[in-house]
Amino acid sequence: MRGLLRLFNPELPSKVWLLQLGVFINFLGNGMVAPFLVIYLHFGRGMPLALAGSAVALGGITAVSSGLVAGSLADRIGPRNILVAAMISNAAAYLLYTQVTIPWQAFAVGLMVGFGTGSYGPSSQNLIASLVAADKRQAAFAQNRVTSVVGLGAGGAIGGVVASTGLSGYLHLLVLDAVTFLTFAALMLLLPSARTLTQPTPNGGYVAVMRDRAFLWLVAVNIAMVAAGIAPMLVLLPAFAKIQTHVGEAAIGAIYALNTFTIVAAQLPITKLTAALPRMLILRGAAGLWIVSWLVSFAAGASLRAGAAILVIAIAVVIYALGECLYSSVMLPTAIALAPAELRGRYLGAMGLAWQSGFLIGPSAGSAILGVAPLALPAFCAVGCVAAALGTRLVERNLSPTLSRNALAVARP
Repeated sequence: MRGLLRLFNPELPSKVWLLQLGVFINFLGNGMVAPFLVIYLHFGRGMPLALAGSAVALGGITAVSSGLVAGSLADRIGPRNILVAAMISNAAAYLLYTQVTIPWQAFAVGLMVGFGTGSYGPSSQNLIASLVAADKRQAAFAQNRVTSVVGLGAGGAIGGVVASTGLSGYLHLLVLDAVTFLTFAALMLLLPSARTLTQPTPNGGYVAVMRDRAFLWLVAVNIAMVAAGIAPMLVLLPAFAKIQTHVGEAAIGAIYALNTFTIVAAQLPITKLTAALPRMLILRGAAGLWIVSWLVSFAAGASLRAGAAILVIAIAVVIYALGECLYSSVMLPTAIALAPAELRGRYLGAMGLAWQSGFLIGPSAGSAILGVAPLALPAFCAVGCVAAALGTRLVERNLSPTLSRNALAVARP
């Protein structure tokens, strides 16, 4: 029993737990608003559904660029300061959402949201890495993933109750979300800025990042895994299940609750149990599980309907969640292990670019496929995950023997 409990105890410094408290509060707010934002603009403000969805998605454009800028600034003035600025920006944006009445206003606020959203990933990840020793980073990122998922799940449950009251409920959610952003920012002011760069580094910046072949291949693999695995699973699988297998909304909600439970229960144990394995073997394992997940989804769509399909798709989602635990345990720790300390923000900015690009590519290409031939979607995603698995070989060839050996190895101080 003690050995089992140790799997769930990452033994992190108190400063990291303070950060995790802020992350939970942040994702609690995200979970309250994200599922209902398009609904608010459509039903609450009377905007056409297509325009409402496009306005929310538009933030992805600014998120791609802001992540790169945030990564560079974090190296100069500290990731904590960028994180605080990002949260204040998001608080202002979501308060402005309460005043939106016509489409152009929604599009403008959507762009503003992108600045904060794109800056969050590189700055928060950089801050986590600065607060823990190198051999604890894998556990810290695993704990961060669990905290995020729990916050999203709890926020979604609260949001559903508040949103049921109509327009006033949507407005209350937006204000509550702004409060969570500001609370997160206030907590972060209790942490060190983690500034690492005191003066410009010769041959530094993103030019130095582009010269790191192992990292560039890792970015390419990340784009493929997000575009073919994470993004379509979160955004498109519900539509696939409804269109192809006639699964109802309540069942889809239950399936994704199972996904959340699986990640919460499995993330830390999987991270600890795989720590001694080679990094790219773990990442190939994640891609392999996603291939299986998409093939199971294909089988459900090809031959099953209603009740039977619910069970099989639930199995596919659990398999996916286990793969996501493997992915989360190694992707960011590998990027940070590759990065010199003075360029860590830029490396993470590039990883943020990969994440946002995957969410732009996957849903846009996948939705086009879904509209023409729904059953082709899981096949397309499985092929993308195969490409990602093959790409890990190219990463592996360019990693140093020390870094390649296992997920806790450290190549640079």
